[in-house]
Amino acid sequence: VKHYAVFVGSGQRRFSSLDGSGAERLNIQRMLKVNRTLYIGDRDNLYRVSLEPATASEMRYQRKLTWRSNPHDISICRMKGKHEAECRNFVKVLLVRNESSLFVCGTNAFNPVCANYSMDTLEPIGDNISGMARCPYDPKHANVALFTGGMLFTATVTDFLAIDTVIYRSLGDSPTLRTVKHDSKWFKDKPDKGWAVHWRSQPWRPSPRWSLLQVVVSRVARVCKNDMGGSQRVLEKQWTSFLKARLNCSVPGDSHFYFNVIQSVTDIVELGGRPVVLAVFSTPANRSLPSPTLCRCPQESIPSLGPGGPSTPPAWVLGCPRSSVLLLPSAHRPGCCAAPGMRYNSSSSFPDEILNFMKTHPLMDESVPSLGHAPWIIRTMTR
Repeated sequence: VKHYAVFVGSGQRRFSSLDGSGAERLNIQRMLKVNRTLYIGDRDNLYRVSLEPATASEMRYQRKLTWRSNPHDISICRMKGKHEAECRNFVKVLLVRNESSLFVCGTNAFNPVCANYSMDTLEPIGDNISGMARCPYDPKHANVALFTGGMLFTATVTDFLAIDTVIYRSLGDSPTLRTVKHDSKWFKDKPDKGWAVHWRSQPWRPSPRWSLLQVVVSRVARVCKNDMGGSQRVLEKQWTSFLKARLNCSVPGDSHFYFNVIQSVTDIVELGGRPVVLAVFSTPANRSLPSPTLCRCPQESIPSLGPGGPSTPPAWVLGCPRSSVLLLPSAHRPGCCAAPGMRYNSSSSFPDEILNFMKTHPLMDESVPSLGHAPWIIRTMTR
């Protein structure tokens, strides 16, 4: 990389714990590219860097926002047993809000907070808002966030102890929704990593490393953008369209060898005329064969079926043997996005029978296969 320009924040050439100005080394959490501008979310700082060609060996920031936690939040964070280095403001959400502003959230000494900033000047716009369910408390925790249709979709934890994992919708004109709290059918444990992609009427999210009986499983979860929640009796202010399915990246044979840890995922791309996502998988760290692997997953196989999707539903089983028979509600295909022209034009009008089935059966029986039912690229004996 010595042939390319390098960004070190302070402008000093060497990475060190402290440079001559007393500035600490970078702790980059998020990066966002907008045209020829790069925004870098660091610890206590947000940088605006131009990507225009330059002859210099270093990339210099044009604007810098310093956003530190206040002494009161730091003091409470320390009293709760956290180290001083953790009680800082790590930028964990960095999104384009509209054509002129950024939406930024930071951990703020384990008391997350969000704010809007000008894309040009990095000046604050309006007041801060709570970062709860929008940003993690701990900078080490994974989180996902995206804006679509004026609504913010996030996947994170909602509490200091990181017990309550949530997929959350807020802001915009639609009601606030979340996943069911403390229900192992929806979330067994918090994920180590996550990515989010918007596809037509649904945002969806690959969520690796769900722990199930000590077996690592990679899954993708999906919700409908126009979900309005359930009735006052069932799934009120909660998703009625939440679905999840396993992503199958394995080597076929008499006994399949599975790659179950997602390391990275692309946006939806066209490949051979088909919408697909490319994902890099690997084996858990304790497996004897370290094998980074690239699989192609057809997007249309991911549980995102709305109006016009297949009329015959696959088997929907959760916690039941495959031989069990589940009677699906005949009035509405579970997980299908409600829409005008359908029997139910809003999720809030679903009967309790349908809502109860959705609440207790969010897992698809069949996994999402990779194209060709085999990995595209395998590299063995290396991490």
